[in-house]
Formats: sequence, C-alpha cells, structure tokens
Amino acid sequence: MWQIFLKGGPVMYPLLLCSILVITITIERLWYFLSHRGDLDEIKRVVLRLLEKDAPLDAIQYLQRINHPVARVLQAGLVAYGKDLPEMEENLKDCGEMEIKQMERGLGLFNSIITAAPLLGLLGTVLGIIKSFQILSVTEGLPSMTAISRGIAEALITTAAGLIIAVPSLFILHWLNNLVQRRIDQMNHFSKDLLEAYKNRRAGQ
Repeated sequence: MWQIFLKGGPVMYPLLLCSILVITITIERLWYFLSHRGDLDEIKRVVLRLLEKDAPLDAIQYLQRINHPVARVLQAGLVAYGKDLPEMEENLKDCGEMEIKQMERGLGLFNSIITAAPLLGLLGTVLGIIKSFQILSVTEGLPSMTAISRGIAEALITTAAGLIIAVPSLFILHWLNNLVQRRIDQMNHFSKDLLEAYKNRRAGQ
C-alpha cells in the first residue's frame, strides 16, 4: 500500500490530508449527534405540563439536564416567560441559529474536500502525463516502457485516490445534512408548540 502511495507522486500527500480530515470530521460529527439524548415527545409533554402549572423555572431546570438542541432552544424561549411574545420568539430564533451553527460545524470544509479531492487527482493525472511526455522527448531511440508506465501509473493512482475520497464523502455529507435538517425541523416544530401554548396561556389570563 505504501509503495502504491509513493508511486502516486507528491499530489498524494494533500490527498492523504484530505482523507484524514474527512475521517476526523465524520467521527467528530457522529460523536456530536450521538451525544444528543432525550425523548422529544416526553420533553414536550413535561414542558407543557409545567407551563400549565405556571412553573417555567421547573421546566428550565428539567431542560438543563437534557443534551439536545430542542431542549436548549426551548430553554432559551422559557427564559422570556412572562414577557411579550416577540421577545420569546427572538430568543427562540437566536438560540436556534446558534444550534444550527453548531450542527453545521465542519460541514463547509467537508464540502470543500469533496470538490478539491477529484481536482487534486486530476492534477496528479496531468503531472503524470507531463512526466511521460518528458520521457518521450528526451529519450533517443526507443523509449523505456518502464519509465513511461511509471508516469501513467502516477496519473491513474492520483485520479483513483481523489475519487475514492470524494465519492464516499459525498454520501457521508448527504447523511450529515439530513441529520442537521431533521434537527432543524424538530426545533421549528417544538418552538411553534411552545409559542402556541404560551400565547394561549396569556390569552386565558
């Protein structure tokens, strides 16, 4: 394997860096999403029940024990309990934006790697072909097939390496984006439920 890597030429080193970054981001994001805990239906049920009892502080303390974006967003909204509805909406919006930034951390770099890896592979291809033509131009008589094949092999190795990095990364990024979108949908849904419950409670007072 190491010999194949060396035959790929200098472009293999940035490709290696790309593969390390892909693995690192994937593990870190997987750990981040798996660390989210909490039954969302139970969270909604408990929070709404505590609001009916006019106990927002108890609801905040309950949510503080739960590691989930929805819990943190609801907690930010409840901080504005007793104040005007627009202030609660603003708290929910600001916290939601912060949570989205946390969820999307590293995905921009991930997307750049998906674009860059095939281009680096193409660069290696071009360099390998250039090397082959240089061998042909300086060789008197019949050129060495071994020397020519070395340049072609370098071209093919880098192209393959770039695609090997980019193709799985594309599927991983799609999966991570789906997870992010699912969390966003959950935050929006529960934020609307909280606002509706708060609005109804204020109207009934």
